Amino acid sequence: MAKELGFQPKSLMKNIPSPSQQWKEPVNQWVRTLYEKKIGRRKRACRVPDTPATPNQVIEFRDPEYPWADRQEIPELVLDCESGDHDFFENSFEPPSDDDIEEENILMLRRQRLFRWGAQSVAVAMSELPEIQRVAAFGAVAQPLKMEVPRFNEFRRYRIEVLHECDDLDLAAWTTDLSRLKEMKSAMNRGLSLVPDTPYGDIAHHQVDVHVLDAGNGDYRGRLCLFGQCPKPGKRECFVPRCGEQPFLRQYAKYRFNPAQFEGEPKVILFDRARGFLVHLPRMDAKPTRFVREVDEDWDKDVPF
Repeated sequence: MAKELGFQPKSLMKNIPSPSQQWKEPVNQWVRTLYEKKIGRRKRACRVPDTPATPNQVIEFRDPEYPWADRQEIPELVLDCESGDHDFFENSFEPPSDDDIEEENILMLRRQRLFRWGAQSVAVAMSELPEIQRVAAFGAVAQPLKMEVPRFNEFRRYRIEVLHECDDLDLAAWTTDLSRLKEMKSAMNRGLSLVPDTPYGDIAHHQVDVHVLDAGNGDYRGRLCLFGQCPKPGKRECFVPRCGEQPFLRQYAKYRFNPAQFEGEPKVILFDRARGFLVHLPRMDAKPTRFVREVDEDWDKDVPF
């Protein structure tokens, strides 16, 4: 706030009340009062009500149509087709308005819904493989989004909280046969192909992490490699120790799987062969976003003919 008002650090230090000036406000309160008088009250984030996630919660055998923990009603998103999805701010030095914050929250909710569609589609495709015993989603896609100060500069500058950005899909797959990881990769690709390109993005293959676990003892084995061949010449990722010992089972340098942390993660079960549970293919919105074009009613007044 002091920076927007034009104060330098020395100016603030000079305004610190001395012991004999108890009648003066502390500098932080004085700056806030001055800011509200000259610029106005800073905009707060528009919080979207959600269902708090329960720690150590495994969500099993929910409605196959909608297996997720929350059933968030996402408002219709109306965007100016000339400005683009994230071109909110004409002046980058002005704080985001309440409409900007609400629009960003809606985008985050729709982004999470897109990844949930992908999770359901991949789970259905993997269920066709007899060696796959269980598929679960965890991470940001599996629980209600929390409010946080994001990485976007226009919100971070003013310390405005918006919903967490769901930018990847974490899946866990329990298998009895590690020799068929290439078939598992093909099933993942088939599932992602069912999620069409939407007005709020699509899902790239590198945005999906499939954690492979042993169906017999639950031990972590590695992650599903997305390269077309194993090992792939010229890729430094293939030089990690133990990477490629089992084809298409990728290992990461300095990565240690924490079983206790994984067990404590909220997970949504999408497929369980032993229990006979499988989610349905998602019903994807055809037109989730409405674009409008602003037309100036007086555009023809200055036309000379």
